Amino acid sequence: MRLQSDAAATLLQNIIHKPLLVIGDLMLDRFIDGVVERISPEAPVPILSNTTIQTMPGGAANVARNICQIGAKCHLIGITGKDEAAEELEDDLKQLAGLSFHPLQIANRTTTTKTRFRAGAQQIMRLDDEVKSPISSEDADNLIAIATPLIAASEIIILSDYAKGCLTDEVISRVISLAKDAGKRVIIDPKSNDFARYSGAYLVTPNLSELKAATSIAHDDDETLKATAGALAKTHNIANILTTLSARGMRLDGADGTFHIASLTKDVFDVSGAGDTVVASLACALAAGETLQTAMVFANQAASIVVSKPGTAAFCAGEMLASCSSSYEAESDLDAVTAKAKRWATDGLTIGFTNGCFDLLHAGHIHILQEAAKHCDKLIIGLNSDESVKGLKGPKRPIQNQDIRAFNLSQFSFCDGVVIFDDETPLKLIEALSPDVLIKGGDYNVTEIVGYDVVTKKGGTVLTIPLLEGHSTTAFLAR
Repeated sequence: MRLQSDAAATLLQNIIHKPLLVIGDLMLDRFIDGVVERISPEAPVPILSNTTIQTMPGGAANVARNICQIGAKCHLIGITGKDEAAEELEDDLKQLAGLSFHPLQIANRTTTTKTRFRAGAQQIMRLDDEVKSPISSEDADNLIAIATPLIAASEIIILSDYAKGCLTDEVISRVISLAKDAGKRVIIDPKSNDFARYSGAYLVTPNLSELKAATSIAHDDDETLKATAGALAKTHNIANILTTLSARGMRLDGADGTFHIASLTKDVFDVSGAGDTVVASLACALAAGETLQTAMVFANQAASIVVSKPGTAAFCAGEMLASCSSSYEAESDLDAVTAKAKRWATDGLTIGFTNGCFDLLHAGHIHILQEAAKHCDKLIIGLNSDESVKGLKGPKRPIQNQDIRAFNLSQFSFCDGVVIFDDETPLKLIEALSPDVLIKGGDYNVTEIVGYDVVTKKGGTVLTIPLLEGHSTTAFLAR
């Protein structure tokens, strides 16, 4: 089951700027990549050489990263040590648009770090530096003091439990209590076998192994899972349990019904962090007002995207929309759109125009287009062709071809027409369409925008929209 592309576009549009709160075990994921050409003469182990090092936010920080990439705002709370790993993690998190980081630093505690050694993108070893002991009551008080005002200001609260000591029974209980008082829902990604500590949560999301560990069930057929998860939810006052079943998809049991969706066929490259993507996607969809079932479908598609990538990955709007369909058809012919524009003008409607590559459409693009649409009755988008993108961005771009990019844009309610153009600039389009309003991102000087003279000469308006800082295709690809 997949979302219809127009429904996915509406959901992605509604997620923008929604505030969420993540509390949990922070990690730094470090990847050391190299090549193995021989075995050590000292011991029967491979020698990794020509290495490069990359770091990414992990654990609860990866949940926050996914939330920000989708386009929501996120407050992130967790514990770190006062060490180099904490500084690296904070530096990585500073690059995320829409993130507010609230670390509780504890002296003499190690920041959890997972170092993965990879050869040919395949893991050959993992080294974990961590302290698992629960934080003290004093530290719990300090953490709750940070969280209290943010709970009231957030749509959804996520507790990301990796059993590294941050989410003690006291912290979980107090967060759930505060959330209930504020009328907020709590989603928990569990690691404990004792689900009693999650009492009062709206949704708990174990994988199959975690559900088995919590219940000691011997079989995992649908009827057994339904009875087991239902009983577990009722016993511990948990509204819903969503069990992820790897290749079998995911199922929901609880107050919001019983619902099972199959996994989407996809080449699996790396499952690291896929559970974080599921939780983040679920929370974003719920914050946007979707039902839990629709949120599950959205999360299932998101998971199918990230498992095809190496490392702890995230996804963007362009990938999500492309996953909704295998047929990418959108009217993008200049003559057809020009004819529409003339009819709109005859009807007295204000025509707006903006343009770009929109390669791997992301929240920053959606933000600008949403805002642009507020300044006109009909918005036409000029889209650089594949050859034009190569000329602007280099031979490795675009990532998605012009048909997919045009299709993605056409699914949004704010888009009334898409025209693909081959030139370096859209001047010919602007001359042909004669828009009343010309709109670009805030990184442009108004008088230097291509088409400024054409539009202002006919009495039109040229304006810029402030950028949603931190979102860019180049940065996304780099991460």
